[in-house]
Amino acid sequence: MQGQAEAIILPKANKLKLNSVLYSADNPNDILVKTIATTITPGVDRLILTNKPVSHRVLNYPIILGSEMIGQVMETGPEVSAVKPGDFVYTFKGDRWAGIETYYGCHAEVVPTSEENVLPLGRKPIHRDLLTGLLGYVIAAIEKAQPDKSSRVLILGLGSVGLMAAEYLRSKGVESIDALENFGIRGQLSCAKNIAMQINDFTSDFNDSYDIVIEATGRILLLEKAIRLLRPEGKIVLMGNYEVLAYDYRLIQHKEPVIICSNITSYEHLLSSQKLLESEGIESEKFFTNVYAVNQFELAYRVALDSKDAIKTVISWI
Repeated sequence: MQGQAEAIILPKANKLKLNSVLYSADNPNDILVKTIATTITPGVDRLILTNKPVSHRVLNYPIILGSEMIGQVMETGPEVSAVKPGDFVYTFKGDRWAGIETYYGCHAEVVPTSEENVLPLGRKPIHRDLLTGLLGYVIAAIEKAQPDKSSRVLILGLGSVGLMAAEYLRSKGVESIDALENFGIRGQLSCAKNIAMQINDFTSDFNDSYDIVIEATGRILLLEKAIRLLRPEGKIVLMGNYEVLAYDYRLIQHKEPVIICSNITSYEHLLSSQKLLESEGIESEKFFTNVYAVNQFELAYRVALDSKDAIKTVISWI
């Protein structure tokens, strides 16, 4: 299965372009998926766009972005057993592009990938399926923190990650959820109870109150200001995307926090996410704030990265 497809690429830092890209999906477990819709992941994409480190991987341009996609299987290799042509799937990686870096690689009209990178839907897709990866990422992180129903949780940032963290905690029966968020409209979407716009809005009455602090802003230095709110030996969960992990540990060590880094989402987490979304245990409608046709991809990225109103920005490919 070889050919070419239109894809949103980064030929260099801070430059997006819609280009035709070659693919080669010749392994026996490879598949081709016709794209219906993709979403923008602001935290990761902002760093990649500006050529900042996201992980241990070195960025080599050109790059295809996109890690959340729903589509329909077009063709399959001879050893593919989980799906067949015509099936609808959620896809989280396109890794069969030729001559181009595939940092997830799902922003394309056709996504060449392997069977292990798709989640069968078993029905026609609906827009909430696009939240599968986001919720899976949150499930993986919250699972590590091990909250119970009596836990008090503070979420720093109510973008897509923080907002989903609040929703997932609520679905698990955690009722004491507070948040910090600069943009009031995001606070209105959240199920959090006490929402501050500045960390100092949390008075001394909140000191030593929280069992878990979830950092979802991408601003690591915020932990130094929030540490007074964490109970001694409480847990800090890092869910933001950080350019530099540079904070002065001496400023937080008196609380002896358990610092949890969460970055890996397993296939099992995606299955749990799919099940929870299917049961409507998550209020999903609030996440979808913008939808753009693929020919408006530049506007879609500007809105997704810069608009205070944006939570999940969708690019439609049909």
